[in-house]
Amino acid sequence: MESEKQSESNQKVVPVSKTIKMFFDGAGCRPNGEGSGFAWICPDSNEKLVQRVPGLTNNQAEYKGFLAALEHVPADRAVEIFSDSQLICSQFSGHYRVRDEALQELLSEVRALIASKSLRVTLNWVPRSRNLAGKLL
Repeated sequence: MESEKQSESNQKVVPVSKTIKMFFDGAGCRPNGEGSGFAWICPDSNEKLVQRVPGLTNNQAEYKGFLAALEHVPADRAVEIFSDSQLICSQFSGHYRVRDEALQELLSEVRALIASKSLRVTLNWVPRSRNLAGKLL
């Protein structure tokens, strides 16, 4: 039996036992250092975040989007996350090594956040055309 939280602001509330689905994406900066940022969206609740952060590489922006999405997930929950970054998905699963120090640090932050919140995370690759967060950037 699924329980639902009541919301005073009449927002759609996702049942507590339901796996949360989220999409994230990142965009690297232009040669002038501007334009980078990341986004995530949770289609079940229509919650979303778009944040501009100058100077990020594309892969750094992807990891920042992953972190921002995980920060939003309540503790002790299952979350299915979708990304169009084959690199991030493959590094997270352990199929690819992480050679870049900055990306190693970001992956460590992802793993620490998952552990500290006792999250059950599944990360799946989707084509760019099916990444709902990519439409926000």
